[in-house]
Amino acid sequence: MCRVFSLHRSGYYAWLNKPLSAREIEDNRLLKLIKKFYVESGGTYGSRWIHQYLREVGELCSVNRVAKIMRKHK
Repeated sequence: MCRVFSLHRSGYYAWLNKPLSAREIEDNRLLKLIKKFYVESGGTYGSRWIHQYLREVGELCSVNRVAKIMRKHK
């Protein structure tokens, strides 16, 4: 695969084993809350309602970020 994309093997393995970024860690934490609220709603609420619930419990994030996380994790 490295030959096909003209990459060095060491670069591929460095990318493969890289630690999670602070943004990814925060997204995973938000994902847990989003799943909780989504299940509590019976699977009917979209990103706007979920965002509203997150704001009520004191989470600061945009509706677009909630939508992105929900879209990414279906």
